[in-house]
Parts: sequence; structure tokens; C-alpha cells
Amino acid sequence: MTQFKKAAAFFMAAALLSSAFAPAAMADSKTKVGKIYLTLDSDIRAGSSGGEVEATPTGDNTDLYYVDAVEVVNDEGDNWSKSNPPEVDITLGLENEDDYTFSGTSSSSFKFTLDSSIKSRFDKIKFVNAKKSDGGATMTITVKLIFDEDADMSDAPAPSNADWDSSTPGLAVWDDVNSAKYFQVELYRDGSLVTSPDGGSSTLSVYDTHYDFSSWMTQSGNYTFKVRSVKSSNNAKSSWVSSSRQSVGASEGWKKAADNIRWWWQNSDGTYPVSQWKEINGKWYYFDAQGYMATGWIQVNGLYYYLDPATGAMYANCYTPDHFWVDENGVWRQ
Repeated sequence: MTQFKKAAAFFMAAALLSSAFAPAAMADSKTKVGKIYLTLDSDIRAGSSGGEVEATPTGDNTDLYYVDAVEVVNDEGDNWSKSNPPEVDITLGLENEDDYTFSGTSSSSFKFTLDSSIKSRFDKIKFVNAKKSDGGATMTITVKLIFDEDADMSDAPAPSNADWDSSTPGLAVWDDVNSAKYFQVELYRDGSLVTSPDGGSSTLSVYDTHYDFSSWMTQSGNYTFKVRSVKSSNNAKSSWVSSSRQSVGASEGWKKAADNIRWWWQNSDGTYPVSQWKEINGKWYYFDAQGYMATGWIQVNGLYYYLDPATGAMYANCYTPDHFWVDENGVWRQ
């Protein structure tokens, strides 16, 4: 009986030990994705706060995993500096968790590259640590973006004399900036950003000191533009500089309403008469509270007037079609 109990205990311990090693055995049976290659891009600049980082897989095994999240973990509102570089957590996930697992967590398991657009600002990417979770299906890598000690961290100077060309309507001009790689320009109408005619970006990159906005200025209003420089050495952007206003008038005249029945009048400045009389080509018309031309009998300030049902012109010094007399001012008299 004692021997039987010892044998049972032995087999039970063996079974427990076998089950404990089962997950490890399953993990060992999966294929490892291999070395991770990532290219990092960022709009973070020394001397400023905030910003984001993007990570793009670039190896020959990018179909096996994906970038799930990229987070700057030490952004506490302080300005970035060479002594306070951004620290970034990059979380990767597997496309096929059943058949694959991430490889090791040492620095040799990863290769980081700076995107060409930020090499003028950063010297290197420093590996901090990496850890696996979810049974090897998730990898979180922590790195630091180290600023270049020799990089130009100075601000970009703003362009001067931003204004409209006096001889060419719609032509925005400004002075050159020696350190500028290009300029960014935006157009505004009555304080609102204007969308480009082709529906593209409203912020233009211009490699000259002028831009013709005439094709953008199709509606009446007061137009201004803003311009700033982008520095060649570090891609720093200057403050925006605003121009004076250029007014664009509308074509004055009668306009048919969207219902294709009513009419309204557009003034040369783009406005229209509302709840008021207006003399047009020697005849008087009244426009209601919505700006539409009135017809027939109307009452204004307690007085009655008759307006032609077809043209809207006020009757004066004559009988109306229903045999009422209106005087020289168009007022009904008994």
C-alpha cells in the first residue's frame, strides 16, 4: 500500500510539472518574427512642447506584425531640450498570434532609423528597454530620441512686408528670408480660411516670394493672407505674418432665389437689402425680412403700397388693378 501511494504521488507531481511547462512548450513551437526594423519620424523640436512620433516597420518581415500604438511618455508640458529628450513607447502586435511570437528583448533584436526629415534635429535613437506580454504576442519597446548636439536649434525669422501687389489683384507678395527653405501661405475671407479650388490643402508650400490667389478669390468679401518661413537647417517654422485686406466686390444686380420663383438684389459689396425700400433704375422696390422682392399689397409703417405682381415695381400716382388710388409716393389714398 505504501509503495502504491508513493507511485501515485510521483505520477501526480509529474503531471503537474508537465502542465506547468506546457505554455512554454507551445511558445517554443511558434515561429519567431525575427529582428524588428523601425523608422521613426516626429514633429518634436527643441525649445517647444508637445508633438508626436510615428513609427514605420521597414524590414522584410513587416507582414508579420504591426504598430499598435506610439506614445510620448514624458510629455509633461515642459519644453524639449538636449537634457530633456522625448521618451517613446512603441507597442507592436502580431498579425497571427497562433503561429508566431516576437523574438528577444535585447537591443540586438531591434534596428532603429531616423527618417530623413528629422536627421537635422536628432543625432540618434537610444534603446532603453523592451518587454513582451500576452504570451509573446505583444512587444513594447521604449526608446529616446536624442537631439543632435551640433544641430541648429534657433527659431526661423518671419518674412516681412507681406501685402497685396498694388498692380496685380490677387497677387500676394512678401520679402525673402535668407535662411528659409520655403514658405507656407494661407488665404482668408472675412476671417475664415479659404479652401483651395481643387479641394486640396489650404496651407500652401511656396518656394518663391509671391503667390497668385486670384483663382481662389471668387466670392465677394475682404481677403487677407498669412505667410511664414520654414528654416532650411532645422525645419523650424516662424510666426505667421498677416497682410492688409483686399476687398473683392460682387456683381450688382437681380438674383433668382433657389426656389426659382422669388428674386433678390445683390449690392456691389455682396450684401442685399432687407426690410427696406430700394430705388433701382428709377423705380422703387421693397424687400422683405428675408431679403426677397415683395409683390402685391404690402403695409410698411402703417401705410399701404401696391407692387406690380410681375416686376415688383411700386405703383405711384395711379389706380391699382383693383381700383384703389395711390399717390405720387405710392401710398393708398381713400
